[in-house]
Amino acid sequence: MKNPLLALARLLRGGDLDRAALTEACRSSFVKVADPIEQYSSFFLRLALSAVIATGGVAAGSPAVVIGAMLIAPLMSPMLGTALAIVTGRPRAAIRTLLVTATGVALAIGVAIVVSAVVPISVNTATNQEVLARTSPRLVDLVVAHASGLMAALALIRDDIPDAAPGIAISASIVPPLCVVGIALQSGDLASAAGAMLLFGANFFSIQVMCCIAFAAMGLGARAYSEGAERARKLWYTVVVIGALAVAVPLTLASKDVIEQAARQRAATGATLSWLDTSDYRLREIDLDEDVLSLEIAGSGRAPSKSQLADLLSQADVSVGEIRIATVVESRFSVRK
Repeated sequence: MKNPLLALARLLRGGDLDRAALTEACRSSFVKVADPIEQYSSFFLRLALSAVIATGGVAAGSPAVVIGAMLIAPLMSPMLGTALAIVTGRPRAAIRTLLVTATGVALAIGVAIVVSAVVPISVNTATNQEVLARTSPRLVDLVVAHASGLMAALALIRDDIPDAAPGIAISASIVPPLCVVGIALQSGDLASAAGAMLLFGANFFSIQVMCCIAFAAMGLGARAYSEGAERARKLWYTVVVIGALAVAVPLTLASKDVIEQAARQRAATGATLSWLDTSDYRLREIDLDEDVLSLEIAGSGRAPSKSQLADLLSQADVSVGEIRIATVVESRFSVRK
């Protein structure tokens, strides 16, 4: 009977380990630096320009521009390199890739601060959708990051799935959150900066977790290494696990709040529809923000009483402090869409 671990390793690698592909993976992820000028200049120029593009896309509220920035951003490369260096027992290379990652993070944030300070479009961090999408991370973002990390590990080692690279770049949102950090810091919104940094942290630790698991499962760490390399490996595994758990807690709490708010919104909508059921009015808009329920209803005749709605909300266990109703009078013969 075949060893299941060996079978898994072959499955993940797509067969026997391609030494040429592994060598190229080490080079592209900065585990090996054969030509420092070429590799580092390419990395930092691409990163700086991708940060400019991402910041501009966030400022303009353009998802397409932000996606374009993701496609050219190279920051995932040294992140993959850290996991690869640790698993293959190269602590010095791991330190180098970590330093490259940290420098890249600082560069992306710095570029975003400069661009957002001089760009002619002011960025309102409280309303800009590209900012809001990256300042309130949820548990689902952690799940996506784990899947992206696993896919990135496979794509790094296997040369038969290069088509996955653009999708990985888009799904593993690395540079845009850092640009949002810079934008928020420049505008003095520390809460938004912290939320975007949390999203980056979730992506970073998820990628480390899945890449370390994938590289180890591929058999890249099967060889015996020095005592120092083993200590470094165990230390990094511990740091990664603790980091992943640390970011999972606030993401879980945020997801819990989102689920609870969605349940309140559904209950409030059901109570409102029941309230309007016996009238000639229909619900056009509803918004439940904290303890304020805002409605817009349209119809003709006498509108149902607010107190009746309050009773229905109470029966549905929806506690609100204030109900605001905007009424749009329609002709009885109007065509309702």
